[in-house]
Amino acid sequence: MPTPQRRRQRRDGSLSDAIGRAGIAAEFLRRNQTFRAEHAQMRERIASGAVTKNAAESAFARRWGLSFRHGTG
Repeated sequence: MPTPQRRRQRRDGSLSDAIGRAGIAAEFLRRNQTFRAEHAQMRERIASGAVTKNAAESAFARRWGLSFRHGTG
């Protein structure tokens, strides 16, 4: 599969320079099966009303060392 343009290495820098630390971290987590499973469980608990969105995201963020943007989806 060809590498998307935005992820190709820049001529003057490394791949990490091209996508940045946050991009590398996001890609690592996106591929992590445990993270994905726990994220799905969090979303299900929110949808079912078992926990508030703020409480669920706060606990999830603490566990994974994340921060969420305010006002998104």
